[in-house]
Amino acid sequence: MYSEIANSTSMRRDADGAIIPADENNRDYQEFLAWRAAGNTPTPLPTPTLAEVKAAKLAKLAERRWRAETAGVTVNGLSIPSDAASQSKLTAAVVACVLDNAYSVNWKLADGTFQMLDHATLIAVAQAVRAHVQSCFDREAMLAGEIAAAADAAALAAIDIETGWPA
Repeated sequence: MYSEIANSTSMRRDADGAIIPADENNRDYQEFLAWRAAGNTPTPLPTPTLAEVKAAKLAKLAERRWRAETAGVTVNGLSIPSDAASQSKLTAAVVACVLDNAYSVNWKLADGTFQMLDHATLIAVAQAVRAHVQSCFDREAMLAGEIAAAADAAALAAIDIETGWPA
């Protein structure tokens, strides 16, 4: 059995979910044509609701924000990782720095090298990473609002979640 994909010339083979393009040279498409010539009719796939499409776009948006958030940040020429573990370790280092103004730490940079960070540099790095992470969440919140406000699938498709992220 096969299912029609709305607004597409491709078919889905129901047995394994394979998408079969309408290509006369494709063996799977030839099998589909023979199946249809035998009097069979593909089942139309249900069109997702606007709410389902919005939910899928919000999930993609969260993943896109995560990629931007964890891409790292450059502070005074230093390439600083900004993944969740690095953020947590940076927070701990800042706490130690606040408790001891003479505290410094040998910090591992994104390229794998180490750099000694003194009190002032450590504070600057922490503030820059925090600002970067927050700006990623701010971008996600703005786009999530646009997604929620989209009146139809065309308006939703027009929302670009790939560009405009902090570097």
